[in-house]
Amino acid sequence: MAGPLWRATVFVQRHRTGLLVGSCAGLFGAQISYHLFPDPVVQWLYQYWPQGQPAPLSPELERLFQEVQQDIGIPSGHHFEAFTTFTFQPVSAGFPRLPGGAIVGIPASFLGGPVTNTDQPVVVHGQRVDWRSPAGTRLRDALTLSHDAQKFALAKEVVYLESGAAALQALPAPACLAGTWALGVGAKHALGLYGGPMSLRAAFNLVAAVAGFVAYAFSTDSLTHGLEAWLDRRTASLSAAYARGGVEFYEKVLSGNLALRSLLGQRGKKLYTPSGNVIPRHWFRIKHLPYTARRDSVLQMWRAALGPGSS
Repeated sequence: MAGPLWRATVFVQRHRTGLLVGSCAGLFGAQISYHLFPDPVVQWLYQYWPQGQPAPLSPELERLFQEVQQDIGIPSGHHFEAFTTFTFQPVSAGFPRLPGGAIVGIPASFLGGPVTNTDQPVVVHGQRVDWRSPAGTRLRDALTLSHDAQKFALAKEVVYLESGAAALQALPAPACLAGTWALGVGAKHALGLYGGPMSLRAAFNLVAAVAGFVAYAFSTDSLTHGLEAWLDRRTASLSAAYARGGVEFYEKVLSGNLALRSLLGQRGKKLYTPSGNVIPRHWFRIKHLPYTARRDSVLQMWRAALGPGSS
């Protein structure tokens, strides 16, 4: 075992710069590939298939999507495509400035009937929704959005795609990897560990890897929090109607989560808080801003848009 381990160590030491560059490029490419080739990957993952056939985008949803693009002022050279998704919130991926364009999935529930039809079974987290129950009725009401709330939800995705934030979100992983390697090599040189036993260097590398992961988690979550807050402010600033729609959208999200908390029983209590926020899966990470905080931020902008004396 010592022979192969020694040869591997020598190989890494000899080609460590090339391996580092390749690893960083691979990490960045793996995270950005989802946006470089959004079609048909995203559509395959989220396409709404009622009765075994993909649902075409309805004229109503097409007009809604075009209206949002006009409100934002999307240049004619930027390419967007839309399709109908089974999800309760819009999904998106891509870069509208690139030849591959961008794709946005619009929930079928925006039509106000297909998904929430009481005769059609819907399964959420393995639990079939009983639309006639009090929680099912609340969930159906939460999925019924006004025109302004639908526009806010879609505009937020379009603003995200237009900003190119996906490329920024792919940077922390390779940056933290490169930083961990550089600081680890420098620290080992400074401490003289290269002249010591391999077990000591291995222990140091493990500590450095843990520190690098903590830095990655902190930077990624902080970046996501800042981006989500910016997206809400940017979308709500389009007009008072968009700000009002944003408040309604997040109120409906919270109400829907509370309905799911009731529908799913004990599992629902593990997924959602009594206020409707999503419970983090990891005790040391909060990957997204709480919906209550996002609602309050948009509410402040709506009040500001209405002027002094509004309540």
